[in-house]
Amino acid sequence: MFYQIRYQTGEIDDVVKELKKGNIPCMDVESYEELEWVFEQLRAKGISRAENVPYDKSARDRIAEPEFEFRIAFYESDSNQDSLRYIDFYFEPIIDETYDNCGEM
Repeated sequence: MFYQIRYQTGEIDDVVKELKKGNIPCMDVESYEELEWVFEQLRAKGISRAENVPYDKSARDRIAEPEFEFRIAFYESDSNQDSLRYIDFYFEPIIDETYDNCGEM
């Protein structure tokens, strides 16, 4: 069975190591604010977002992995932007409010 590690935001060093190996690491984030924080942390490690490359929402099977949000392209800040690296980002699922979990009356 295939098993893939999904890194947490505190594991930026591990994500950078995976990127430099040529792998596509997966990362869990909870919000767009946290995603921006991840961008800042990566930039501090010499990894910049390739702003001219759109986010790829179809990089993974969204039926099998509904929490997959998109794949984002990055490059090492001191290298050519032609050698892109990628991270797959997963957002925590939003729990729909149902009769079972709505407020008490």
